[in-house]
Amino acid sequence: MSGNPPLPPDVPGVFAFQEGVVRLTLDLRVYRLAAVQKASYRFAEHFTVVLGTPDGHLLPVTCLFRPDTREAEALNAVRRYFQELLDQELREQIGEETRSVRALILAQAFSRTGLIRQD
Repeated sequence: MSGNPPLPPDVPGVFAFQEGVVRLTLDLRVYRLAAVQKASYRFAEHFTVVLGTPDGHLLPVTCLFRPDTREAEALNAVRRYFQELLDQELREQIGEETRSVRALILAQAFSRTGLIRQD
């Protein structure tokens, strides 16, 4: 016996593929909604993501696969979806952290173009 308790079914990494569907629950304290939406869009060719209504910080997500999708293929796609989700969340975080610096660089760049009047 390993000593580690079993993971509940809504924990990422424990996915069930039933009748062409994988159901997930995402924690919006971990992943911003914008990151979820971007990752979902990126995976549109692999499966359709249906976002539910948030319940507090939990977001129900349903991944709908084509009827001919095999279980191993679906579970691998969901695993890659979580990798994309992490990537998108990190992009959101970096964007937020660097927003003021990017605004300053853009302001400086446009100040030299003549688009902004210097009075």
